[in-house]
Amino acid sequence: MVFYFYEEAMKGVPKISVDGLVPQSHHLSHWKGNQTPAPLKADTSTEIVLRYLAHPQQKQFFPQVSIITNNHFDTDGLLSVWTLLNPKKAEPMAGRLIAAAEAGDFCSFSSEEGVQMNLLIDAFAASQESPILSQLSAYPGPKEAFLYKTILPMLPDLFRRKDEYRPLWRESYDRIIQSMELFEKGIIGVEEHEQESLSVIIDEQRPARQAIDHHCQGNLFLVIEDREREEGGFGYELEYRYYAWADTVTRPPIQPIPMEPLAEHLNRHEGLREGKWMAGGYAAQSMTSALKYTDETGRRHLSRLHPDQVIQMVLTYLQSREIDSN
Repeated sequence: MVFYFYEEAMKGVPKISVDGLVPQSHHLSHWKGNQTPAPLKADTSTEIVLRYLAHPQQKQFFPQVSIITNNHFDTDGLLSVWTLLNPKKAEPMAGRLIAAAEAGDFCSFSSEEGVQMNLLIDAFAASQESPILSQLSAYPGPKEAFLYKTILPMLPDLFRRKDEYRPLWRESYDRIIQSMELFEKGIIGVEEHEQESLSVIIDEQRPARQAIDHHCQGNLFLVIEDREREEGGFGYELEYRYYAWADTVTRPPIQPIPMEPLAEHLNRHEGLREGKWMAGGYAAQSMTSALKYTDETGRRHLSRLHPDQVIQMVLTYLQSREIDSN
């Protein structure tokens, strides 16, 4: 098999779309809307590829297809492509590959190595300290194509050599560990509302997503930055659990809730200010963000509404949705 980063010229070519979804292709993907064969489905695309490679009737799925592609670059995409290209090397590393993919796509603290590998791969792609930054900047084609071309040959040795690149991932990893410890010590406040499947997280600064995912039970996270003393307000974001965007098997599916009525209700209480409560339509919105106090540019703004008010309004809205669904 051979890998090419997806371009429109490939549209009519028989191919396997690994991780991302591209037109007129067979799928080994966990993105919603995928047509991955049912026996192969799993939570990450990396695990889907591993299931495909291990299936006793593997050849029945995509006969005579030798081209694989993807339309974006991230850890799960990279590792699923590498796994399909290197089945014998990937098999004994299955658990390690899946852990890194889960850390990347779901902000899961899957394992120390998994989190560190995801941070390292992210840093290769985006850090100003990346050892491939100058070549990446000068590359005339799609940057993602260069990243695959450069990093695929570094696997699997990159797992063994990750400590050589410690300066690229150490600071980010330390922040995650610090957040984990603050949760464990009870310094970061957490309120669990089991009926509404809502976890409320309150701290002076937003904790790492990996720590939120690890320590909170809800399908929704209301993350509150208490900046009242320093800046006179509160930062708010309501997020789904970080795998909610994907088509998952082991992790139970999370159904999205229309948040526009809640945003309107909060804005009536907020009044006219620079920021506003938005259920979408702002720049750099994450795939799991349900509601945020921000503006169209996605900039951070502080609300004047007290957490007690916001928590109660969110709970009341979720309870009303539950009643309506029954």
